Amino acid sequence: MDGKTDDIGGIVVKVDSLFSTIAGAADESFEARLLAPLKADDEEEEALISKNDSSVILRVDLKVSQVVKARYLIGGDAGVAIRERLWDRNKNRASRLEYDVLIAPHHCSWRSLSYDSWSEKGEKAKDNEAARSALAQAREGALIISSSKPVEDDDDDPPYIRAKREYLEILEQPNGEFKCVADGSGDKPLVIEIASSGTKIKRAAFATALGLGTGIGSQPLAHGRSADDED
Repeated sequence: MDGKTDDIGGIVVKVDSLFSTIAGAADESFEARLLAPLKADDEEEEALISKNDSSVILRVDLKVSQVVKARYLIGGDAGVAIRERLWDRNKNRASRLEYDVLIAPHHCSWRSLSYDSWSEKGEKAKDNEAARSALAQAREGALIISSSKPVEDDDDDPPYIRAKREYLEILEQPNGEFKCVADGSGDKPLVIEIASSGTKIKRAAFATALGLGTGIGSQPLAHGRSADDED
């Protein structure tokens, strides 16, 4: 590494550990647990893991007076192999994977839920039970947010319609809601309000992170691609 990582010990966090600092400063309203990246256990597993699977996965708690008011699960672009391992590591402590807000992995990609190719198997494609479980620990009234254009019933991936169906099914029992950041509302950001009654979405002309309000992005980006595009 040419010494590039010699002096980063002070900011390194071990997987499974908790931290409550932002830019080096302690913050009692914030606590996060680092869940991934995960190293491959053997050569066979390493062959399954792509560069996207090095994504950081965090469970973030936002607190008021040391009481958790909102729990986010943020997982970047990590795919099904990592989700499967994440469940195997945490199935006996599933609360670590609970969320009020889930940022759908890889812009609502099917590849975070299944090894099966939808283009090859169609409706016969099956989700990976463990990977799905890692993304299914939704709390009452949970929100699943796709940082993407609206999900259409077409061949684009991401975002992919089959993945959206899985998320909608996950949200049935906790009476949750699925939302895309770029949903046709123009350039207004998606704003999530956090209150004692829980989390809810509203649209606003601009987003701030004041009080208990959290804005996802300053401008929605219509992320999406066709099935013929490369990773």
